[in-house]
Amino acid sequence: MIKLAEIEASNKEIDIQGESRLNLIRQDILRLVAQTKRSTEDLVENQGAELARLKTKLDTLQKEQMTSKQQCVQAGSGKSTLMKSIYENTRTMKNLHEWAGSKRLYVASFYFWNQGTEKQKSGLGLFQSLLYQILRSTPDIMTTVCKDYMAQDRLHYEAWEMRELQEMFRRISQQDQLDAKFCFFIDGLDEYDGEEKDMIELLTALSLSEHIKICVSSRPGRLYESFLPSQDRKFDIANFTKEDMKRHIDIHLQKSSNWRNLAASDSQSSYDCQQIISEISARAAGVWLWVSLVTNDVVKEADKNEDIDTLRRIVHEFPHDLYAYFERMIKKIPKLHREEMAQMFLIAVVESRPFPLYAFSILEKERKNKDYVTDTPIHAQQEAIELVDWEALKSRVQNRCSDLLIIHDWLDHRPNYQTHSVDFLHRTVRDFLLDYHRQLRMYLVKDFDPLVSMSRICLGLLKTFPDDMDLRDVPHPGILIITSEIMHYAYEVEKQSELEEETPLVHVLDELDRVNSHYARDPTGVHWTQSCHSFKRDGRFVSGEGTQCSFLGLAVQARLVKYVRAKIQADHRNMQKDGRPLLDYALRIQDMTSRFLPNHRERYDPSPDIDMVKSLLRNGADPNQAVHLNSGYSVWELFLISIYELHEFDGSRSRAQKERLNKAWYKACEAMIEAGARSDCLPNSDLGMDASAVFHRVFGENRGYILDQEMEWKIKGTQQSGNSCITM
Repeated sequence: MIKLAEIEASNKEIDIQGESRLNLIRQDILRLVAQTKRSTEDLVENQGAELARLKTKLDTLQKEQMTSKQQCVQAGSGKSTLMKSIYENTRTMKNLHEWAGSKRLYVASFYFWNQGTEKQKSGLGLFQSLLYQILRSTPDIMTTVCKDYMAQDRLHYEAWEMRELQEMFRRISQQDQLDAKFCFFIDGLDEYDGEEKDMIELLTALSLSEHIKICVSSRPGRLYESFLPSQDRKFDIANFTKEDMKRHIDIHLQKSSNWRNLAASDSQSSYDCQQIISEISARAAGVWLWVSLVTNDVVKEADKNEDIDTLRRIVHEFPHDLYAYFERMIKKIPKLHREEMAQMFLIAVVESRPFPLYAFSILEKERKNKDYVTDTPIHAQQEAIELVDWEALKSRVQNRCSDLLIIHDWLDHRPNYQTHSVDFLHRTVRDFLLDYHRQLRMYLVKDFDPLVSMSRICLGLLKTFPDDMDLRDVPHPGILIITSEIMHYAYEVEKQSELEEETPLVHVLDELDRVNSHYARDPTGVHWTQSCHSFKRDGRFVSGEGTQCSFLGLAVQARLVKYVRAKIQADHRNMQKDGRPLLDYALRIQDMTSRFLPNHRERYDPSPDIDMVKSLLRNGADPNQAVHLNSGYSVWELFLISIYELHEFDGSRSRAQKERLNKAWYKACEAMIEAGARSDCLPNSDLGMDASAVFHRVFGENRGYILDQEMEWKIKGTQQSGNSCITM
């Protein structure tokens, strides 16, 4: 029998529930009109203006009785805002209930996001999310829609495949006896990363059902427009917002006393001012972000007492393309500040979340002394934050980043370093800076690695936590989040260079261990990493440590090959560890650090890092060492049990992910055999099979045979070496 819980678990992996995505949209609207020196009331007013204007257009869509409706609009035009308004508006539900009649109504949504996780921008994520929402609401159709897979009992342990999901949706669309009707809201089709024709085929199949309505949004110029050849099924926001934009522009310009005086000076000036407003609205092509940016420029020049001709020229010369405008803003930044500007932007695009303003204060100190963070004691960092001139720091960031970065002043009671946060004006700015990466690096005079800098900045933020922090009873989430970020950035730094090169972050990571040990202050000697240890089962064995956790063990699981190698080379005694050996950590990876990061499910990789495994083996790690915490099984035996059980019963991964995982397991087996892993293992396990049987089950007959041969050759070579002697 199919388990809905399995589908639910798979759906949760997407990590893009409607509310969180809608909240992101709401934040983008705030950023849309944000200016650093604007008051909170101004932000709310501008946000409300866009939402209110768009909501007045709902009737056109909601009275539509056809099956599908599509929006084709430019980036920044408010399509996501409109989708949010439709989705939340009570009139939508009222009209849909009228359409459903006596049948049950179910509404499902999905939001594509090209900067998100793999499933947040894939068809697999879309179908999986919608299927879960449908089956949860109408479980009685499972026997019909999923009958083939129920008969195979596959859904207990295998991930969904794209073709399976597509077939299930076709069956749903063919149901004519359903006691329910569905409305799907799908935002951002242009951000879907698969073949557009595949998505069109599915949408076409769904739209044929009288039980299904679809509302989708996309930018223009895509194949999706052919999905709705009839013009009465399209809804172009730009055709409905010109007059609303005029009113919004007029309200914004009226805040300038110089503009008001100019418009009231004579009839010709009044006419010219109205023409400027009309031109802005016409040139905007429905893009609210463009309206906000050009209007701000007009206000600035009006406040400088510029005349009508100058203001009109601003509108005429303003780039139609947002990227061109962003580039123009960068080129207006004084040359004196451009290197520091480049550093700030490069940091902003690699950070895992919007960072506090204080991070840029740390960056300023790092420019003078790259070891500032590691050299500064904890108490000195806590004192330094009390002395920050926030207004001066905000001005310096603005002078270097213009309005592409905005600074939020939080009014609630937060720790000092969190009272201001820095984020992009709009998410399109981040997209632009990613494309502009090469040009930004050309502004750098000195070597600068944003990932290394972010690691140091995070360490500096960690040192600002109150000195009375106590991790012994309840782990502090803020500390563990920053710790996870440092480990993540350190891993990304290591990936940038060849394996033989050293990592520049040994001192930063050592200091991270020392700082967290200070916060833990456990008199029993239990290491602070116990706080972030997961007790989730890995196969049948709990990979718990008791009190044997260590930072080096955490570094192994974080795949910090170069850091671990440096620590072992500095002191080979670091190879010796009570509890689980380091090699066991490398082979049976758990989600120890990435689970505290955004989109952690996408970041987590359970496959062994073959470079880490080989490095530990070269330094004397023993594949046959007993792990007493796990019933005395050897490291090698535990690995074989683990890969067998994951191969047989893990249903949370796609076929491609399983293939990558299987490939990593195979390479690890080769390395372990080469290092002397025993063939006569697993005599007392519950598996009822030896190493050879595991090979053949997990890797197939051909590759299983190859591993058998490698193990046999290794045994013969060892025996011959042991029987040989040298006569002097």
